[in-house]
Amino acid sequence: MNVTTSMLECLVAIADEQGLGNAARALGVSQPTVSSALKNLEAELGITLFHRTGNALVLTPEGAAVLPPARQAVLDHRVVERLIEGLREGRSGPMTLAVTVGVSYGLVMPDLALSFAASRPEARIDVVPITDPAEAIDALRAGTIETAIVLDADAPDDLESEWLFDQVLVLALPPALGHIESFEELVAAGPLRMATSARTVGGDEAFVALQSVHVQPVIVLSGIPLVALPGLVTGGVGAAVMTEPMSRSVVAAGGRALPLQPAMVARATLVYSAVYIPPLLASFLEQLHGDDVEAVRRSGPV
Repeated sequence: MNVTTSMLECLVAIADEQGLGNAARALGVSQPTVSSALKNLEAELGITLFHRTGNALVLTPEGAAVLPPARQAVLDHRVVERLIEGLREGRSGPMTLAVTVGVSYGLVMPDLALSFAASRPEARIDVVPITDPAEAIDALRAGTIETAIVLDADAPDDLESEWLFDQVLVLALPPALGHIESFEELVAAGPLRMATSARTVGGDEAFVALQSVHVQPVIVLSGIPLVALPGLVTGGVGAAVMTEPMSRSVVAAGGRALPLQPAMVARATLVYSAVYIPPLLASFLEQLHGDDVEAVRRSGPV
């Protein structure tokens, strides 16, 4: 049997992108290339992986059974590629650092990046913004990025994590309530219309804190993406709990940000996979651990 990783990549892409054309665009190749890879894979395996329903390609039962191990094989291959890249002649490729919504670039990068650059002046860090923390986590698991900075609530148990810093949580008020300067004034204004994200920053504790100062929250919109909160507050939909950096656009539009009482913070956390820690990431972690270098050498050569 002569099954190649490129064949498996095409299988995964077709299943994920729901078609040959979309899979080809996702892989950066031509549609005939994807079609040929699928035909060769089916010939090698001796089974049909997809059947056509209208304009869509649908996995057969055999295809559905093959997909999970095929996906894992593709991910493992990417990990090996990055490992070899880091070992070849002692050279390291650039490290990609994703910073997700709710985390302040100004707090993340200056001191940490400058000290890292001083220790490895030949290295390069590509910093990319990713709106959805789940997208960053998926990219980490797939091996397409090396590390990401997310809020602690978004850090999964199957990845390694390092605390970086805390960000103050505030109650962001819409411009119509921008004149309010204290929770006492807010309580006097009556029940408070609020919007919440799918994973509310601060969780239930934030609402307990509001109730402890006698604010009466009334949820009018829930389950929305975290990144949409500032725009909704600015647009007057309601108030929302968010990190102080996220609230700055609301304040600039005439709203108000009241720090929660008692004070609450959201932890900004560096997450990465322990399957293999490439040299650049190891150096990055050394800046966090100081002299405790061995703590970052848990797996793989560094």
